[in-house]
Amino acid sequence: MKSAFVPRQCFAYPGSAMPDATANPAERDFTTLDGRIVPRALGELALRQHTAMLVGGLLIGEWPEQL
Repeated sequence: MKSAFVPRQCFAYPGSAMPDATANPAERDFTTLDGRIVPRALGELALRQHTAMLVGGLLIGEWPEQL
C-alpha cells in the first residue's frame, strides 16, 4: 500500500497565518504548543540533545520562562 504525501502547507489552521514560503527554512524559529517562539539555535540544540522533539511541526520540550 502506498502512502500519499501531503505538504503541511495544504492544511489551514483556524486563526493562524500561513508561514512565509519565501523564507529559508533553516532560518525559521520553532513554535511550541502554547504558541511561544523558540530561537532556531536553541531548538536545534535541544533536538540534538534529545530534550525536545518535533511533533507535527511543533517543538515539544521544556523552555526557560524568559523566552
